[in-house]
Amino acid sequence: MKSVSTLLNLFTTSSQNISGANQAYGLQIMGDRQRYLLEKYFDNERTYQTTTVGAMSLTTTASILAGATSATLSSSWSYPTCTQLVSFSDSDERSVLFTNGSTAISWTGGLTANSTTAITTAGVQDYAIPAQISKITSSFIQVGQLRFVPVPIQTRVDWDRVNFLPYTSDIVNYAYIYNGQLKFWPIPSTTGNIIQFNYKARVPDFGTAFIFSDTSGTAYVAGSKTYDYQAGTITPPAVGSTSVTGSGTAWNTTGKYPLNVDVSYLNLYLQIAQPSGDGVWYPISQFGSDTTLTLASPIMTQLSSAGGAAYSIGQMPVLQEDFHDMLVDGALMRYFSTFIKNGEAFKQHDDSYTKSMTLLEEYAGTKQVNVDLEAEPTLQNANNYPFAQP
Repeated sequence: MKSVSTLLNLFTTSSQNISGANQAYGLQIMGDRQRYLLEKYFDNERTYQTTTVGAMSLTTTASILAGATSATLSSSWSYPTCTQLVSFSDSDERSVLFTNGSTAISWTGGLTANSTTAITTAGVQDYAIPAQISKITSSFIQVGQLRFVPVPIQTRVDWDRVNFLPYTSDIVNYAYIYNGQLKFWPIPSTTGNIIQFNYKARVPDFGTAFIFSDTSGTAYVAGSKTYDYQAGTITPPAVGSTSVTGSGTAWNTTGKYPLNVDVSYLNLYLQIAQPSGDGVWYPISQFGSDTTLTLASPIMTQLSSAGGAAYSIGQMPVLQEDFHDMLVDGALMRYFSTFIKNGEAFKQHDDSYTKSMTLLEEYAGTKQVNVDLEAEPTLQNANNYPFAQP
């Protein structure tokens, strides 16, 4: 595997231009090239899970007067911010906004009569699509051991036709994507059932500022050689462990990695240098502090248990590792055909890129590799063919 900093160094060395502007240009072009390849040849699929929010009986702190457009819940709304249909005791129904962590609720259009403190929600129909999702490929709702896969609705007209009544059920028939939300019909009636989005992920930009530093941890300066983060040392984890402890590391203070959040979208990897480590790049799921982090995959080989091991943290392309060089060749093709006109250099990188593309097209034809790639040829008796074959 080649980290983004390694690819950037290859680009600047090959272009013979280590200026900050050229480095920024190389990162942009390599990132765009990766997006094109991932769009065409790789699924880049991931999974996101949340839970349904069904019908509830709630109370407000006081009776609601006629004409009111807001009220205060007896306790804070603990679910994601949403809008759902609410029935009041005077038989009015309104689309009401609930805000996570808040007791305030509001709606448009005052009530026609006084209402008691009791209100009933129909359940949440619309679920926010996380920002890391580029395109949802499929979804389902799991009720017990049963999985219900809703049929996608393609147009707003068809969706409005389906939603002529606020019908509720655990068995969901249709799904519709609109305005950054995944909508279900019927409205899920029970709280806590699993909703799973299978999706194509957005591709992170190359060269996020805090990725790079020199070997002492000093912040990266454009125009110089780039490094993966290598400040301090770590204690290699035991087999099966995902916890890594650092010494002299400053993953948040100097490295600027965010703490206690999922950073898998950045595609960051940790490599423990040999002989203490196995030299394998392990994906990072999150940083807990300046000196602790968690891997997304457990250590699979016995490592040295002694502290003080050298390591590297680098951002990796999402593109499969066998084709990382294509990103550099693609960027250099653009460089030598626009900024610096050099037909010979362009052809060299174009040839390399074309050969890799042929292999990529063969590789991307399936998600799994069958080691028995083809049947063995049938042996023929040459005596059956007395005449020379063309």
